[in-house]
Amino acid sequence: MTLSVPSYVIPGTYLENLQWLEANSAIRHVELLFFIFDEEASTLLSRELAGLREYSEAFRFTAHLPDRLVPGHERLVENLAGFVDAFVTHPPPPVKDQSDFVSLINAWRRRYGVDRFLLENTRLSWFEPTDSAFLDSTLGSPHVCADLGHLLLEGVDPVTWTGHYADRITEIHLHGLSEGRDHVSFNGSEEWFNRMEPFFRIFQGIAEIELFSWADLQPALLALGRF
Repeated sequence: MTLSVPSYVIPGTYLENLQWLEANSAIRHVELLFFIFDEEASTLLSRELAGLREYSEAFRFTAHLPDRLVPGHERLVENLAGFVDAFVTHPPPPVKDQSDFVSLINAWRRRYGVDRFLLENTRLSWFEPTDSAFLDSTLGSPHVCADLGHLLLEGVDPVTWTGHYADRITEIHLHGLSEGRDHVSFNGSEEWFNRMEPFFRIFQGIAEIELFSWADLQPALLALGRF
């Protein structure tokens, strides 16, 4: 596996975080976070886009696209497509059918790469109908980003779930769970972590530790480092 961290591990912009990581860590894979792409985020990206392209010589990137995708977000995809390997997407809430989302993602898959758009299990009640809607697509089902923390939060066994989707999972997101709260640190002593070890040992994709401070990342990086 390749270890990855978010683009926010210290307070600061994308470039400030990359500068810090380059100087203070061996991590060379980062997930650029665009949970919201409003005017402020667009202005920041415009200001730092050339610098991000330069950093692509030292770092590999994936990008987390906005939670609720709209056609206008293609401008973000277009700006990043030249140096980002893959894009993580959130499925929409269940509707009568998921055709609008499927059509949008498939249009981008045709333009930017069939295997570059990953579907993440934010909530299984959203993921499952969306994933099923891709079955009739001529492009086939997209790759999967397996968020183990969200599975734990929903009381789903991550070993069984990842086993079912193993041939499609190219990225995993990891974060701990404590008293019903996710995105907390973990250290490898957790029962779920120990049960996932066989998967970790053979997984060849991206393992992003979805924690947003360098201090919280340390025990998790140490736990996963042996894989």
